Formats: sequence, structure tokens, C-alpha cells
Amino acid sequence: MPEPGGHPRRPRRALVALCTAAVSVTGGLTLITQSHADPEPTLAEVREQVDDLYHRAEQATERYNAATDELTEVQRRIERAQASVARQQAAVDAVRAQIGAFAAASYRSGGTVDPTVQTLLAESPEDFLAQASVMNAFAGQQADSLAAAAEVSRSFEQARMVADEELIRQQAIETTLDAEKANVEKLLDEAQAILDQLEAEEQAQLEEDREESSEAPDRGEDEEEDDGGETAPDVPVSGRAGVAVEFALAQVGDPYVWGGNGPDGWDCSGLTKAAWAEAGVSLSRSSSAQINDGARVSKSQLQPGDLVFYYSPISHVGIYIGDGKIVHATHPGDVVSVDDVDLMPFAGASRPG
Repeated sequence: MPEPGGHPRRPRRALVALCTAAVSVTGGLTLITQSHADPEPTLAEVREQVDDLYHRAEQATERYNAATDELTEVQRRIERAQASVARQQAAVDAVRAQIGAFAAASYRSGGTVDPTVQTLLAESPEDFLAQASVMNAFAGQQADSLAAAAEVSRSFEQARMVADEELIRQQAIETTLDAEKANVEKLLDEAQAILDQLEAEEQAQLEEDREESSEAPDRGEDEEEDDGGETAPDVPVSGRAGVAVEFALAQVGDPYVWGGNGPDGWDCSGLTKAAWAEAGVSLSRSSSAQINDGARVSKSQLQPGDLVFYYSPISHVGIYIGDGKIVHATHPGDVVSVDDVDLMPFAGASRPG
């Protein structure tokens, strides 16, 4: 007879035999269990996992930065739209006052107040605007004022509609920002959890391996290195590009901080934006937008100060400093450093200014 759940009953003698066998080979069962356990990941595999999480976090960071750019623009449009609403409201009030004066004059002269005028004098601006279509009925009386009132009411309603639409866009962008922020923090927490499982020696080896792999392929053994990566090349650069390069190099060793705008921590586009702002040039906040902030240049045309972009879609940017090197805010868990221009997949370059 089947057991509850539909499974056939195992004969008692078979159960006893299995239990006896289990007791007699406990050690063997333990070995078998261990032999089928997932093997510990190698340091190379750990590094691959962590680097993938860091890269995904940086992609989310740049999406966050792009949304902040969009939010800033929407807020500017909201300010303009609200100013337009205020101007149109003042115009509506002026027209209402003019028509009210006409109605009062009619009443004092013994006449009656036209129902249309009563509508236009409604206490609520909404009631006034809702009745704009009846203004044509008042065509024989103060025609010019009524035509102006109709136009003012339409302008006011349009301005208010634009302002409302921009406020809805703002709310949607803020929702996106919250989602990307949560995504970045989740990815960074996952990466840190993996690193926390390593012994101190393993963490040190992992960092050493990462530093070695970031070195330029043609770098000589006698070339010195500081805590921020490779030594900056001594390439003469002047003008605004020189100011941007000098500023960026002064941040070498500062930590990568997602969403960082300085002065003590940076993400990749935050560093490039601040460097060129020091030179008097305004850049967008995200790397994907910054590539359109200057003239496009090929890799063979790179000059110090040019912005170099990486990955597809673009999610990283550095500043070319000459001699095949860039300075950039590397990735979460690292610092601003000087590295080879070919460290990452090249996606394009542009020249601000």
C-alpha cells in the first residue's frame, strides 16, 4: 500500500539492511559527500566574479549619472514652465479685472450684467478657463478684450499642462535613480561578500594579480610605480587640456566612489567632468553623454586632455595624458590611477573645448 504522498512502502527488511550498511560505512559516505561538494573557486575565478560585479556596478552607476543629467534638465524645464504659468496667470487676472470693470460700468448705467460676463467673473480660475468657449457670445461687447481673454486662457492652460507633464517626468526619473542606486549597492555588497570569504593572504594575492594585469604590455622592469598605478608620462601639455590633465593627475590615489564628484572620491565620469570644469569647460555627468560633448577623434589622433571611452554600451571614461596612457577612476574597490590606454575595450574618443 502506498504511503501518504503516493510513494510505495519500502519493505522493512530492506530498510534495516540499508540502515545497517549506512552505520558500517559512515566514513565512506562522508567521503562520497565531500567528493561531490562544489570545489572551492580558484583566485582567478574569484577575481573574474568580483570584476564582473564591479563592471556591472559601474554600468549601473553610469546609468544613474545619466538619469541625474536628465533630472537636471527636467528641473530646468519645470522652472521655465512654472514661470510661464505665473505670467499667464497674471495675464488672466488682468483680463478678468478689465472685464469686471466693464460689467460694473454696465450695472451703474442701469443695464444688466450679461451671463457670459458673470461666467468670466467666476471666483475659480478653473471655472473661468472652463468657460472660455462661450466668449464668442460676447462678441458685440468689448470684442478686443474678449479675444485677448480667449488667447490668454489658452496660453495659461498650455503652460499649466507643460508644467504638469514635466513634473510627471521628474517623478519617473527619481524612481529610476532609486532603482539604479539600489542596484549599485546590491552589486557592490555581493562583490564584498565574495572578498570577505577570502583569507588575508588570498586577498593580498588577488590585489597583486590585479595590479600586475593592469600594467602596460611594453612597460620596462625598471619603470617606477606609485600607489595609484603607473607613473605618469612626462608629456608637455598646455592650455585648457593641460589644466584638465593636471587636475586629474592630482587626484591619483583617491578612492573610486560610485556617484563620486570629489573632492575625496570619484567615479569615472565624475573625475573627467571635474577635470574639465577646472579648465572652464562644462561636460555632461555620464560617460555615455560625455562622448558627445566634444569633437570626435580617432585613437591615432589622441592628444593629452582627450576623453577616451570604453565598452559597448559606453560605461567608462578616462583622460588621455600622452604616451599611450590614461588617468581614470578605475572601478569600485580601487583608486584613481594611470593605466595603459588599451587596458579596456576602446569605444571612442572626443576632444572637449
